Amino acid sequence: MFLIRAAFWIGLVVLLLPTDANQQARLYGAAAATVERVTTFCDRNSRTCEVGSEVWAAFLKKAEFGARMAFELITSRGGSKEGARLKCPRRSW
Repeated sequence: MFLIRAAFWIGLVVLLLPTDANQQARLYGAAAATVERVTTFCDRNSRTCEVGSEVWAAFLKKAEFGARMAFELITSRGGSKEGARLKCPRRSW
């Protein structure tokens, strides 16, 4: 299924590409300018990148804590460190 979807989207992109040489040159120029602007964003907006870096570091720290907590809860099945376990009620249907 993945291959069919990938083939569809790649085919759609190829279908939408221009055939005229002038349009191809304009598209290539616009794509190159976009890549250049994206790669030099932090050069032009250093304060924004500094704040973004701080926010990203805090996000990673929280994500690490959450993943560690989830892993510990899953491996201990929610029990406390003394070995107490939560029991799930059985249902008779």
